[in-house]
Amino acid sequence: MSLRKLLLVSAIGLMASSAPLNGAVMPIDQAARMFAARASAFAPDLSPDGDKIVYLAAGPGGITVAKVLDVGSKAEKLLVKSSGRPERLSWCGFADERWVICRFGGEVKQDNLVFGVARTIAVDSVDGTIRSLGVGEHSIDTTFSQFDGEILDWLPDEHGAVIMQRRYPGKDGYPERIGVDRIQIDPFKVSVVEQAIARDLDYMTDGHGAVRLRSEARSTFDYQFTGVSTYEYRPSGSTKWTRLPQASDEFTPLAVDRPSDSLFFLKPLNGRQALYRLKLDGSGAEALVASNPDVDIDSVISLGPGQPVVGYRYTDDRARSVYTSADMQLLGKELSAALPDMPLLNIVGSTRDGGKLLLHAGSDVDPGVYFLLDRKTHRMDPVLNSSDSIDGGGLAPMTAVSVPAADGKSIPAYVTKRTDMSGPRPAVVMPHGGPASRDAWEYDWLGQFLAARGYVVIQPNYRGSGGYGKDFLGENAFKNWRQVMSDIRDSADWLVKQGMADPNRMAIVGWSYGGYAALQSAAMDHRYKGVVAIAPVTDLKQLRRDAAGFREEAIQKEEIGKGDQLVDGSPVNRADEIAAPVLLVHGTLDGNVDYRHSKRMAAALTHAGKPVDLVTFAGLDHSLDDSDARTQMLTKIGELLERTIGH
Repeated sequence: MSLRKLLLVSAIGLMASSAPLNGAVMPIDQAARMFAARASAFAPDLSPDGDKIVYLAAGPGGITVAKVLDVGSKAEKLLVKSSGRPERLSWCGFADERWVICRFGGEVKQDNLVFGVARTIAVDSVDGTIRSLGVGEHSIDTTFSQFDGEILDWLPDEHGAVIMQRRYPGKDGYPERIGVDRIQIDPFKVSVVEQAIARDLDYMTDGHGAVRLRSEARSTFDYQFTGVSTYEYRPSGSTKWTRLPQASDEFTPLAVDRPSDSLFFLKPLNGRQALYRLKLDGSGAEALVASNPDVDIDSVISLGPGQPVVGYRYTDDRARSVYTSADMQLLGKELSAALPDMPLLNIVGSTRDGGKLLLHAGSDVDPGVYFLLDRKTHRMDPVLNSSDSIDGGGLAPMTAVSVPAADGKSIPAYVTKRTDMSGPRPAVVMPHGGPASRDAWEYDWLGQFLAARGYVVIQPNYRGSGGYGKDFLGENAFKNWRQVMSDIRDSADWLVKQGMADPNRMAIVGWSYGGYAALQSAAMDHRYKGVVAIAPVTDLKQLRRDAAGFREEAIQKEEIGKGDQLVDGSPVNRADEIAAPVLLVHGTLDGNVDYRHSKRMAAALTHAGKPVDLVTFAGLDHSLDDSDARTQMLTKIGELLERTIGH
């Protein structure tokens, strides 16, 4: 089989050209506009027959629009849009060839608490009719529900119907209930699948309408989550729930596979998450599917709703897909051969019969392209660009490296460095957020902005990062903040020893926990001449207080810890130790890290007589998902670094 691909620029004429590498530094304003631009296409879905694609696209500022693309004619139709202040579209998917289901949400503030809300709607792509799929909140006696539910099953054997786990608002003092309903969209009809009950339940189906698994998040008498869940399953054809004895605190169900009558799940093996398959026929037969000696298994792969599991994913230096069926192994090899410069390949959609696939391919220097593959004709055509302003040309490559730590261990990291510049360069250390997430080999708009400005960038996956197993994760990066700062310091040292960084021209930039790490590092290591902290945690005691009023309060307080380490581990208490100018950036509707963290940090630095600039974005959340705001932020970052470490 040979895959024929068309050049995207001639097929759909969307590509703009990013600046070539020629030894010149891109001007701040140009680089800010280019790299701050939000995605031109993301979260796409392929219609059941494969003739249409619904996708989200960035509009001006924080606006997000949902569009339907006719694959044959290339005609597009606006479906619905969100302002981004505060509501934002998250995804859209086809219920049938006419009706599209969309999810939107945002952060709201009430009684001094900032929290997320989300709702689900169905939109008629022909006449624009909108129907809410959540349970109505029509009475002043009902409680407010943060979320209306989740789509569990797209029912590929039917047309225009889904199975949805729905939240029923509490009434007259009774708590919220959770049930499962089948929703026929047109004509609109709701049928009960699982009776709504007042328990913290989550359900999973087999992709064809049968509810096979449920979990219950355990809570205390005062409704605080404990972090423990119990699991039950139904044998095929049974209505009785049976306890899963294999389930534990480290058990993560991924998918019910109907052809094999099995549950795919993750649990630890030799300290790392491994993939297992459990028969749901009552036998309890369990088999190891995949493990990796170095990293966790991340997820399973299926081509689309209701289709069988055909592989799994893991991330070592980059995301990898491993296919377990012979036909998909062959397809994977041929896709890699057809797109050698875009090795980050993912299947993101499928027709009902699996005959057409929607693929995304990208790399460290390319945000990516969506392709439509016809498996019958072996033709693959580009259909959408992830970015209209970045074409993969002239950007700085990212290289995976291993940094020796002070205690003899090795720290995975990534260096983004232009190929047209040599010798020690001004450098930026950029620790990631999370903290239990990780960086990987992929396109990073913030890292590429810094590289376009002439900086060498290192992104260390410090201990406390996720994906490398239990020992590497440790207790967590809040309790083990000293180890995190040591790993960051060792990464900066390594960059200098390799001759890539000028030790007298180094800065540190971070977002969320990365912003915390940037501030804390600057207090402990005075090599940094400039500090940028975006939506940072600055006070661990405040972070504990921020958890009040939420059902995860006890869990979050345990993760943060207590005692003297909360004082020493809080940048707000170490403002007088920070020597470099600080740029703080924060949105006022941040439900992850309260805006007060940046306000208090700015006040502490001002009181200590240290130069600080606080950039506030009213009405934006933790992600600052607004092209105008990001342009302003990148401009401020570029100006600070130009003043402090040059280019």
